[in-house]
Amino acid sequence: MTPTLVLTRPESQARALVAELGLDLPVVIAPVLEIAPAAPPPDLGGYRGVILTSVNGVDHAPDLTGKRVYCVGQRTAEAARAKGGDVRLVTPDAARFVRQIQAEGPLVHLHGRHRAGTVAEDLTLAGLETHSVTVYEQNALSLTEEAKALIEGSSRVILPLYSPRTARLVGAGVARVGPNVHVIAISPAAAEAWTAETGHSPEVCAEPDGETMRKRIRAACETESP
Repeated sequence: MTPTLVLTRPESQARALVAELGLDLPVVIAPVLEIAPAAPPPDLGGYRGVILTSVNGVDHAPDLTGKRVYCVGQRTAEAARAKGGDVRLVTPDAARFVRQIQAEGPLVHLHGRHRAGTVAEDLTLAGLETHSVTVYEQNALSLTEEAKALIEGSSRVILPLYSPRTARLVGAGVARVGPNVHVIAISPAAAEAWTAETGHSPEVCAEPDGETMRKRIRAACETESP
């Protein structure tokens, strides 16, 4: 039986992922987060560099032309360059970012209201003055009835989870997890959130980045297709 891919990312990101994957299988887009601006973009004039850890942060940042930019994730870096940023560092995850960054402060980290790490705090403790500014909201949405029925049912389902908060929201939105649901968590933190809500242990990406997740989704589709 061909699996159904259930995507709970914000809609624009989910649709972009579908296009990138190019898979011939049913897809249900059921966002549990809606991205919205938190406030007018901050003035970057007093900072010597900008830290961006998501494409959403780039989308809600002011013009980056001429600014030194330090990124987590290749997609984040691509978006920052397209917005004029002078990208000086790209790492696949926040832990390596904190260890590898070499910059002069003050810096500013532009992020969403809900964030998994403490990049600004960690860098400041390490002696690199870094401010933290929320530039977008991640408003929770209810899981759609279609997605809920698929996750709770007996059909084959591939369910990628891209953040701990998404994992919690999806897990809290279902009464049970069906026997043929293949959950792929982008990070150990996302996996822990899913397990805490559902009691089920998902597959965990070896690297917490979009490219690894896309490879794991494709592999799951190949394994579960007839």
